[in-house]
Amino acid sequence: MQGLKISLNDNKFRKIRFAAAGLIFLFGLLLILPAASQAQFTEAMLFNTPHANQQILTESDARLFPVVKAQPNPGRAMLRSFVLPGWGQYYADSSDWRRGQYHLGADLLLIGSLMYLSSNASILQNNIYAHARSYAGIDLRSVPRNVELAVASSNSLASYNEAQLRSRNWDRLIDDVPANRWQWQTEESRGEFLRLRDRKDRAERQIPAVVTLMVVNRVVSGVHAFITARNQSSIMGNMEIGISLPESGNGSGYEARLLLRF
Repeated sequence: MQGLKISLNDNKFRKIRFAAAGLIFLFGLLLILPAASQAQFTEAMLFNTPHANQQILTESDARLFPVVKAQPNPGRAMLRSFVLPGWGQYYADSSDWRRGQYHLGADLLLIGSLMYLSSNASILQNNIYAHARSYAGIDLRSVPRNVELAVASSNSLASYNEAQLRSRNWDRLIDDVPANRWQWQTEESRGEFLRLRDRKDRAERQIPAVVTLMVVNRVVSGVHAFITARNQSSIMGNMEIGISLPESGNGSGYEARLLLRF
């Protein structure tokens, strides 16, 4: 078994490095998310000029006032959540995107699970090849799948073909050539081979379920982001903010108006 561990060392650490790189990328994407969403803000202010002789604030004056966020686009919010769950909620309302944080956390968890299952299935497959080569004397990489199934069910090629002849399964006979021959050293060795195959199969069966959950999470996040952005657009569409300078001779200072439409 010591030789088996050594043969798998390089592949195991390669998978670990790949998983670590993927997690670092995801955390980096999470860190730049606020900066990406900040690009959705409009220019400094929305101005209202009902009188021809009113003056508009200059760009330098506008910097004195708070920035007003543009109306979020529901379609863009939904597409953002399809790409990265939670991004659409942050785009629609960065001040309250707790629901988006739940979707983002779930997606990171699912991505980590997918990477683990894929890496584990690959490592187990290599363990199967190494175990069969060490204890049965056959290289399963160079034989078809029916031979691998036969290796799991019988102690040797001779005993397998003999069982097929007794059952008159002529089409299941395997050619007696050196590449197809195997002989398990002990029944325990074959049992360990079966356990490895069972663990690999279970890991591979779980991968489609994780991928399905990732898709569902994105769809739910996208629909919620669409609704949130639409509601935000409706609220901001009923609000008008204007800032202007008073007419000449009527005093100094700024005039601010806030109009809410119901």
